[in-house]
Amino acid sequence: MALLKSVDNVPGIDYYDYRDQEYYGKYNYRLRVTIPGVRYAYWCKTPTDLDDRLKGKNKKYYGIRKEDKQTVTDNLLALKSVIEIQNTRKAKNLGLRVEGKTMALFGNDLSELQIISSVFDVKYEKDFTMAQTSEYAGTKYFVKEPKHLYRVYLKSKRVPEQFPAEMLALFKRMPTLYPSPAMADWLIAQASWKWRWASASHFIDYDDESTLSYLALMHGDMLGKKYKLEKRPDPI
Repeated sequence: MALLKSVDNVPGIDYYDYRDQEYYGKYNYRLRVTIPGVRYAYWCKTPTDLDDRLKGKNKKYYGIRKEDKQTVTDNLLALKSVIEIQNTRKAKNLGLRVEGKTMALFGNDLSELQIISSVFDVKYEKDFTMAQTSEYAGTKYFVKEPKHLYRVYLKSKRVPEQFPAEMLALFKRMPTLYPSPAMADWLIAQASWKWRWASASHFIDYDDESTLSYLALMHGDMLGKKYKLEKRPDPI
């Protein structure tokens, strides 16, 4: 069962949604926009279809109820935008669902969802949610109590030229992220060709799960396996 948690320390995200898997098994982000009358737009193929439906011309669709016509008229531009989004969502690899007055759009590119959100007037209630799933590869046990609760490893891959400087700045800005000594040395030693390649042995420790979300937004393509850190249970 999903559980929403309000967050204020991750740019562009309003809520975490703790769930068993990503949205539809593949999407990390969700944009929700509340638009009165949105259900009338859902089945229209073009904006003109909505105009015809409002006027009762197109018998292909159920007509709009008399008591809802003013609502549809007042929100016509937003509803037509929903139709345009429906027509382009597959090309952009986006999922879409309409429930009640809310359109929910799902994707893996937060910036793309933010661009789409900007077409709707500020009078419409909007929020962004990030799915938080149990993605830990396992638990690493230590003889003594570990200093931190979680660890994420880098992937072994070539990194962009600006990556070391960006990471050093990030660690200075966020003291709640703790790079391994080897990773810190690698980031500082930028004079050699070796620094252009990240190592899967480099890791970052942290204590608050939400802290990692910010790192994922900045450099999610560089992150590898994540582990919980615990003291090894005493033998019975």
